[in-house]
Amino acid sequence: MTDIATTETSALSRARDPIRGVMVPILTPLTPDGSVDAGSLRRLVDYLLDNGVHGIWAAGTTGEFAALGEPARRLVIETVADQVAGRVPVIGNVSAASTAAAAVAAREVRGMPLDGIAATPPFFYTHSQEELLDHFRAIAEAGEQPLWVYNIPSMVKLTVDAATTVRLAAEGTVAGIKDSSDAGEAFAELVMRCRVRNIDPYRFIGTTWRSSMAGIGAHGVIPSIANLSPASVSGEWEEGERGDRDAVLRHHATTLCAGRVTDVGAGLSGRFAAMKRLSSCSA
Repeated sequence: MTDIATTETSALSRARDPIRGVMVPILTPLTPDGSVDAGSLRRLVDYLLDNGVHGIWAAGTTGEFAALGEPARRLVIETVADQVAGRVPVIGNVSAASTAAAAVAAREVRGMPLDGIAATPPFFYTHSQEELLDHFRAIAEAGEQPLWVYNIPSMVKLTVDAATTVRLAAEGTVAGIKDSSDAGEAFAELVMRCRVRNIDPYRFIGTTWRSSMAGIGAHGVIPSIANLSPASVSGEWEEGERGDRDAVLRHHATTLCAGRVTDVGAGLSGRFAAMKRLSSCSA
C-alpha cells in the first residue's frame, strides 16, 4: 500500500519532466578583479546546451560557491537560470556553513525558475544524523523548492547516511541527492532502501562518470569534466542507454583526453585554463 508520505514524495520528485543524464556542475567565470563574468557565464551555458547536456548544477563545488559572497552566488544562479530559459533542468546550490545561512540563501533564490535547490550538511563543525534531519527540513521550508541533499564528505567532514536521505525523501522533504561520497556500497544501500520504501528520489553520482549508471540505480551523473567536453560526456551517457558499446568507447576516449588536458593544473585551474584556450580558439 502507498502511504501519504510516499505520495507526497512522488509528487515533489516528479513535478516536472524527469531529470536524467549528464548534469554539468558549471564553472563560474570571473573577471580579473574577481567578480562574476556574467557574459562569459551565459556563453558557457549556451556552449553546454549546444553540446547536448541534460541539465546544469549552478554554484556548486566546481562553481567555487564557497569562495563567492552571497550576492555573487545569487547572481550566478540567477544568470544560469535566465540563460537556460527552461531548456534543461537547473539546480541551484545554496550550501552554507550553518543552517541559518543556507536557509537565507534558499530564500534568496525562491522566486527563480529553478527545478530545485541543493545543500550540503553544515561544514566545519560536526553534527549528528538527527541534527542533519532538522538542517534539511529548515532549508526545504525556507526555499519552497524541491531540495536535493548534496553529500560530499571530503569537503564538509560529514556523511549524510543513506538512512537519513531516505527518511527525508519518504517524508517529502527532499527530492533528490547528489552523492559525491565515492562510496559505492553506500550508494547501493541508498538504492536498496529506496526500493524497500517504494520511493524514487533523484539519485545522481557526483564524483565519477560512466556511460550510463541506470543499471545501478542512478538517474544521472554530475561530472566536472563536462564543462570542457560536454558532447563526449553526454554522448557517452546516451549511447550507454542505447547499448551501443562501440560508440560509448569512442566518446569515452575523447572524455579521457579532455581529462588529461585539465590535469596540467592543480584543482580547478586546469579546467579554467583549458576553457580559456577553448574560448580563444572559437572566438
